[in-house]
Amino acid sequence: MARPTKSAAVRVGHQTKEELSARLENEKKLKGGSKRPTPPAHLSDDQKKIFRKLVKEMSEADILCSLDNSVLAQYCIAVDALKRIDSEIERDRSLLSCQAFMSSRKQYMTDFFRCTNELCLSPQSRAKMANMTSSAQRSDPLLEALRSTAEDISEDETQSFDSTPDDLTIEMTDGFAEDNDED
Repeated sequence: MARPTKSAAVRVGHQTKEELSARLENEKKLKGGSKRPTPPAHLSDDQKKIFRKLVKEMSEADILCSLDNSVLAQYCIAVDALKRIDSEIERDRSLLSCQAFMSSRKQYMTDFFRCTNELCLSPQSRAKMANMTSSAQRSDPLLEALRSTAEDISEDETQSFDSTPDDLTIEMTDGFAEDNDED
């Protein structure tokens, strides 16, 4: 399965300055403005509290916008549902053997982890993003050398590679035919 695309600001790999600036500009346009996410009306009061706390905690990262409302809302629903389910299990341990109840918990856990991954909320995903950001800001000496060599080659296009030198001859022999005759 392919890896999810990362923001241009944290992407590691070869990209020209023009590609990087064009991609950053496109991401800025697609971000839908810098409006801060607001909790949808259909969320309960507890879910709205979770929503606001999450937006406040992530405000410094500046990766959220109003387009993220649905993912944030789904995350809050899953967190709230898991809290309720776990408190019910604490009150009545026999619910652990209830197939429908545990299936519901499993589905909310799946939603929770998916949203956690999408929003970079796990320690692992935050560490990866921080590592990618610092890697993107540092210049790799090998990549710089390769880029300068590639620029030198493209600038030095005075040589013609269409003609072959007179002293270069290629002889083809049919080695398989001789080997097959011996059998």
